[in-house]
Amino acid sequence: MNFNFGNLSMGMWLVQTVAATFFTAGFVGFDLYLWRKALGDGQYKTAFRWFLTLMPLMIGALMTYGGYAGFMDSMMFANIGLFTLIVPLFDEQMTLVEYVVRALGLASVWLFHHASGQSAWGLLAMAAMVVILVLVRIGKEKIRYRARTLMVVATFAAIAYWYTVPPLAMGLRVDGRLATQAVAMFLVMGAFTSFYWNLQWQQFQHQKHLEALAAYDNLTNEKTYTRNQADITALFDHAQANHEPLSLMALDIDRLRKINQDFGHLAGNTVLIQTAETLIGVFHKHDLHEHFYRIGGEEFNIAFPNATPDQLLPVIRECWQAIHDGQFSYEGVAIPVTASIGVTGMKAGDGVVDDLYKRADDNLYASKQRGRDTITVDGAPVSGDDVPSIAPTYAFYAQPIMDAQRETVQVWGNELLLRTYDVAQARWMLPNSFDLAIDLQVELIYQAVANAKCKNVAINLTLAQFADPQTAYALIACLQSQDGPTGLTVEIVDVPDLATTRNISAIYRAAGIRIHIDDVGSDNSFELVQQLIPYVDGVKFAIQNLRKTESTERIQERIRFWADIARKGNLRIILEGVEDQVDVDFAKTLGIHYFQGYYFAKPALPKLAA
Repeated sequence: MNFNFGNLSMGMWLVQTVAATFFTAGFVGFDLYLWRKALGDGQYKTAFRWFLTLMPLMIGALMTYGGYAGFMDSMMFANIGLFTLIVPLFDEQMTLVEYVVRALGLASVWLFHHASGQSAWGLLAMAAMVVILVLVRIGKEKIRYRARTLMVVATFAAIAYWYTVPPLAMGLRVDGRLATQAVAMFLVMGAFTSFYWNLQWQQFQHQKHLEALAAYDNLTNEKTYTRNQADITALFDHAQANHEPLSLMALDIDRLRKINQDFGHLAGNTVLIQTAETLIGVFHKHDLHEHFYRIGGEEFNIAFPNATPDQLLPVIRECWQAIHDGQFSYEGVAIPVTASIGVTGMKAGDGVVDDLYKRADDNLYASKQRGRDTITVDGAPVSGDDVPSIAPTYAFYAQPIMDAQRETVQVWGNELLLRTYDVAQARWMLPNSFDLAIDLQVELIYQAVANAKCKNVAINLTLAQFADPQTAYALIACLQSQDGPTGLTVEIVDVPDLATTRNISAIYRAAGIRIHIDDVGSDNSFELVQQLIPYVDGVKFAIQNLRKTESTERIQERIRFWADIARKGNLRIILEGVEDQVDVDFAKTLGIHYFQGYYFAKPALPKLAA
């Protein structure tokens, strides 16, 4: 065998050190990939786990061969082999068998390189390494995944290995200078890859933790959603039987969708966890016996036995303030967070627990419609300093449009109907004006489709809104958003002139947005509509507009007329105001298959709609 007597020049040492460092960094990345496969839910987990255990042994053996065949590269090959055998010994969740297999692999390579001439110092170094390996295993919970600990062990291993290796080994004549070069190379490799490996593993563990918390509703080790209904029902029944108060608080993190878009879903999960921890902290501070649940998405329900909303308001305001002023962050980046809150108490007229749920949910929805970051208690909006707000509250109610072309009637879409909340009357009403700013209208659409099973929607536009191109572009952006509706129809309430219809319809149609003319045959006559037919996709005939003034025969005559117009113009016709099966059967004889009305469903907030 030929032995190399020359030590490496500085340039060659640097080249080999960089190559070895990047090789081991790649090894770290692949090792983590295998761990994900071995610990995940996919197939072949056992096979991945064994490959993960055996891979360092195979690389160590390959590098040993390369060391004897490579001569000038022997130092680099030996260091790579040594490193890939030592670093995986710090892996988390390794079984004792896997650890012993890897440790034996390291011992085998060590003995192989030292077999040609073992000194007393070499035997002492091997004994010390055995002790260190045993301590690493015994104290795994305290020392694993700490880069400093890994570096201390790696440094000792490199010094013990290279300064006790026989003078003739690995195709090299090993002297003090070469051993120093080898140890320096190993330390550079270790300083870079050990910290990199530690960081990657910690991020992987953190991601797993966040994903687990997001996948299950057990954010704070509190009760989960699966127990929400049963627990609160029991609390409700107990409060009724004993004539005790019971309050329910519904809290929703504002714009979590935007947080996910701007910072990533893991950041959104972190905000959920931090919000839950903030709330629990406030409740524990006041020694409350709350029942805390995450009910999905960004919403929490908290029940308070034996407490009224008036008694709880200071605590609830403190919760609101703590979230509003909280220091939320993910990976060092600050994230502004606010919350909308709805609160109600059990009332004498509540027959079932759903009455309590609905009222809390309506109050939460009212807070969000007021612009979010607000508390609403039994219909009365309250800001952080208890000053009532007079800002109008808007929401889209949804009423399904049914498709009866098949034997089973299906929901084709939802018409979104604007409502405003009247604080004095504590109920939702028709607004005095429908000319909302388009930004608000779009935000209401997002909120409506987020809670609707059917996301194909129709909205009404006033003449001014329909004639405004900016409205069209805003609605197009909403439709194209991943959180927007799956389909969109604009219903023209007041008929525009031909030139406006021609220009605006081109914008809508190019984006796949349908245009329907509302209330034909009553508010919008054929004379007003006939020129617009080539530029629209459908018409809606509202029976309810005629029932009080027209006979059934006259109404049916008008429906027949508009069914004929729709058929000739290849338009969809929707019969609105359907109240019974008689209306449906008559319309089907005319080829009408789309229906809307109380016979199928009344308008409702989207959380209660189809």
